[in-house]
Amino acid sequence: MPRSEKRVGKKSAGRWEARAAAALPIAGAGLVFLSLALPHPSGGDEAALLATAAGMALVGVLAMALSGRMPNAGIHTLIAGAIAVTGVLIYESGAAVGQYGTIWVWAILIASYFFPRRIAIGYLVWLLAVYAVTLGLVENTAGYSPLTRWIFTAVSLTVVMLLVTGIVNAQARADKRARRFFELSHDMLCTMDEAGRCREVNGAWVRHLGYSPEELRGKRLLDFTHPDDHERALAEAMSLFKSGSSTVLETQVRAKDGSYHWLRTSSTLAKDEGLVYARSTDVTQLKLIEAEREKLLGEVQDLARHDALTGLPNRRVLQELLPREMARARRAESSLCLAIIDIDHFKRYNDTHGHLAGDEVLRACAREWDGALRAEDTLVRFGGEEFLVLLPDTDPEQAAEIVERLRQQTPLEQTCSAGLALWDSVESIDDLLRRADEALYLAKAGGRDQLAQAELTQS
Repeated sequence: MPRSEKRVGKKSAGRWEARAAAALPIAGAGLVFLSLALPHPSGGDEAALLATAAGMALVGVLAMALSGRMPNAGIHTLIAGAIAVTGVLIYESGAAVGQYGTIWVWAILIASYFFPRRIAIGYLVWLLAVYAVTLGLVENTAGYSPLTRWIFTAVSLTVVMLLVTGIVNAQARADKRARRFFELSHDMLCTMDEAGRCREVNGAWVRHLGYSPEELRGKRLLDFTHPDDHERALAEAMSLFKSGSSTVLETQVRAKDGSYHWLRTSSTLAKDEGLVYARSTDVTQLKLIEAEREKLLGEVQDLARHDALTGLPNRRVLQELLPREMARARRAESSLCLAIIDIDHFKRYNDTHGHLAGDEVLRACAREWDGALRAEDTLVRFGGEEFLVLLPDTDPEQAAEIVERLRQQTPLEQTCSAGLALWDSVESIDDLLRRADEALYLAKAGGRDQLAQAELTQS
């Protein structure tokens, strides 16, 4: 496994190990200057301490400036050198009383945090060797024997090293498990900065949209959004920064091949990290299924409202349309006429020529009559060989002319009879239909192939 995935806090692009190693001598120099500025025991070589601290600070500053290009060997040399120089500081102070031993604690913390345990152990061994030599040269051990001080130091730093490396390794294992889930997820996972630029994505982006992590890193995902959805996506992003979490947003996103996929995305803002965590699911197929379902539903609804044979509106449409036209005619004080047309001797024709021929007659009449009507008129398949014509804003004389025109255009050498009724603005739908049907009966009784008009009811 790459070290970048194995160590907690590891950011190879920023060379955090190099920066921490460079900070070690700088912090050590600062500790020396502070110890000399505050009340301290006499007996040390302060000039030597100042010179050593100045050298440490200079090396640390130079190392910090070069941290972006420092090789691993340079990092290890810097840490090992800081450990050795700390021994020199203890020797120059003339007493092994521990104030400069803090630098060793920092060194072990850095080694344990950024490097595997075996390397941290190597630093600890090196540190204890330096301390052993230093204890052999320093006379003042504050009442403890050199061995006792060495053992105390070895035990305490070993505990620090084991504790830190244990925590780091446990976190590394947790990160490894999280990374596996991250990569195995079928959802498209992404982290973005507060400007919407992509920081990290999982492999699902390649599988669904064709983009590799390198192609997306640093890019604004908003720039891949379809122009029709751009404004809505931007508004959702603004809402995210206000509330901290977003509702589910569906947008079209451009894939690498130029096609657009529907993504269903939910996001959350981690303000302490300055990152947005987003999860997107490709719902393109679901959208296609939904569109097909809506299309089929529309077709079903259309079939429920239209006659399957002729394609004309059926009685259900009439039940919805006629009350509206009555209400409109009452408000506008306009005329509303209704006619029922019946194909003459259709049963005889059906029995003689067969049902298929009869069906063709019905279809042909529907085509001819519907094409001859005005845009505001409605032709309805009323049942069997009967058709109904609704004529809004039409007085009886105009209505009679229109119905006669339809009769004259009856196709396939057929004839038809018709009954016409003018709504009296009071009667019910059933009464209006009854009067038109009675008029149709009169037309048939009078020899067929004619139009009969119903008389107005007495108000």
